[in-house]
Amino acid sequence: MRNPSIPLLTALAVVAAVALAIGLAGLVTAPPPAPADARTTPAPATTPRDRPLAPEPLPGRFDPPPALSGRLGVAVLDRSEGRLVLAHRPDAEFTSASLVKLLIALEALERGEPGRRVVTMLARSDDPIASALWTEYGGTGIVTRWAQRLALTATRPAEDPGRWGDTVVTPDDVVRVYEYVLEEAPDRTREVILAGLRSATTYGADGFDQSFGIPDAAAAAGIPRAVKQGWSCCRFGRVLHTTGLLGADARFVVVVLTANPETESWTGAARRLTTLTARILRRTGV
Repeated sequence: MRNPSIPLLTALAVVAAVALAIGLAGLVTAPPPAPADARTTPAPATTPRDRPLAPEPLPGRFDPPPALSGRLGVAVLDRSEGRLVLAHRPDAEFTSASLVKLLIALEALERGEPGRRVVTMLARSDDPIASALWTEYGGTGIVTRWAQRLALTATRPAEDPGRWGDTVVTPDDVVRVYEYVLEEAPDRTREVILAGLRSATTYGADGFDQSFGIPDAAAAAGIPRAVKQGWSCCRFGRVLHTTGLLGADARFVVVVLTANPETESWTGAARRLTTLTARILRRTGV
């Protein structure tokens, strides 16, 4: 939800670079919200795109394909305060991998799809179910419709209509999708999607260990979570995304998108992403 009454952020503090082997660094912390007397009503959650951010660029050790504008993108939204509390390149573009399943779920449920298949698709990141729903409910039109409906600034379909995982997204836009699910979607849609995210399995339907990032980092800290992960290889490097809702009443929306060199092992990339995510959760007080 956007609220023009929330003042624009006027300053940013650049935090220390995270010293990780794959060069994950340059996170930016937003300043605290305006004093209470500067607002007449409590501010609902807003998206980070409403706020000017100027994080430092990442070291250029890995040059992503032209379609992508960064290999690390982070956005953490504190819904209770209605402000972005951490960001690095929230408008950086990545291929979505399985994150597009959130849009597929929204479209399918709105069109009357029974909840069972949607829950399974989300919990197990089930590609065959996603492909079937993609075909049945409009393919690339799903992405176009929801991008327009939610005012997503960068999300767009893949050039190849059959490759739904190549849909382009940004951390900013993924945050907005989660906001819609929590605050605007019909009750049934919200309940089904949250059921899928809360029941995310350790291994995806393809056997991939999807506990990297938020699941492992949040579990170690005892933080309630509902997650959607993404992974793909290798047209755009080794893509690993970890996203979800954390804390009591899904207070925080956390989105961390990465693209790693093909020479990077899955194990190494996943371990470093989990380490980074744990630091993000500590830094933001999740």
